[in-house]
Amino acid sequence: MHALDGQTHADTRPTAVIATGGTISMLADPASGVRRPVLTGAALADGLTGLSAPLTHLQPYAIASEDATFAHWLTLVQEIVRLTPGHHGVVVMHGTDTMEEAAYFISECVPRAAVALCGAMRPPGRPGYDGGQNLMDAVTVARDPLARTLGTVVVMNHEVLPAWDVVKRDSVALSSFATRHGTRIGTVHDRQLRLLSRPLELNWIGQIPTEAPDPDAVAYVRMTGSPGPTRFAEAIRGAAGIVVDALGAGSIPAAVRSDLIGAAGRVPVVLTTRTGSGPVQAEESYPHAWDDLISAGVLLEKRLDGPRARIRLSLSLSLGRPYTPLEPL
Repeated sequence: MHALDGQTHADTRPTAVIATGGTISMLADPASGVRRPVLTGAALADGLTGLSAPLTHLQPYAIASEDATFAHWLTLVQEIVRLTPGHHGVVVMHGTDTMEEAAYFISECVPRAAVALCGAMRPPGRPGYDGGQNLMDAVTVARDPLARTLGTVVVMNHEVLPAWDVVKRDSVALSSFATRHGTRIGTVHDRQLRLLSRPLELNWIGQIPTEAPDPDAVAYVRMTGSPGPTRFAEAIRGAAGIVVDALGAGSIPAAVRSDLIGAAGRVPVVLTTRTGSGPVQAEESYPHAWDDLISAGVLLEKRLDGPRARIRLSLSLSLGRPYTPLEPL
């Protein structure tokens, strides 16, 4: 257990708070009633009681997170690199729709920075608004002496969740955020971080591209029963890389299998599973079921879900390096 009040540490550097918009910042427009991301991080922090840690604030943009792009997340990475030497951790206020992807993008580029993302499931003024508490908890985590060993995390509903595994499982619940594999890092209560598990050391990319990856470079396809071969071929045509969310433990229907194998001879193809958790490839139960895919060069991603594999492949292509599946060191 670690006391995390800003006054209890010898390190008196401020914590940086980067606001980017999202539900945590959305106020209703007086004329239209439409909620827009207008509340700054400084304004939100000023309204909190008990937040004694010194903060510095900046806001590179203010958007709803469904509009976030690789370029936005590269901007966050660049700001984190700039701010880290002079600050005691970095907090990113981000919309929840794409928070898990933003966290993962950051962790791939700067894996050892102390970064805590937070947001809100309910907007300001609604009963049960959770943004203020989530911000306080995120500051607590970012300022912890062990924050650098945690890397990038998402802090929501008092829980600390790893960037590689966190998912938004519910569209509206306060407890929306969880992990695919049950690897919660810790909890936050009374401005104290309580560690519950040891974070994994992974083979992060650890490089920052000079330009944002091309969002059109990677074709991302989610498999269903009775897939349309023509539509599948159209979806992967011209892509510089392909990520396929397969059925079950990596099953690819015969109707599209030959097209996928053919593509693997031209561009990197990564196979993930559309299921909520678990790896691809179950060799003991289905021996040799993946032999033709592996022989063709299809890469089996056993930890990441499809959206994160797309980010990892997009970054790899942008950096001119081969894709390697995410694995513990």
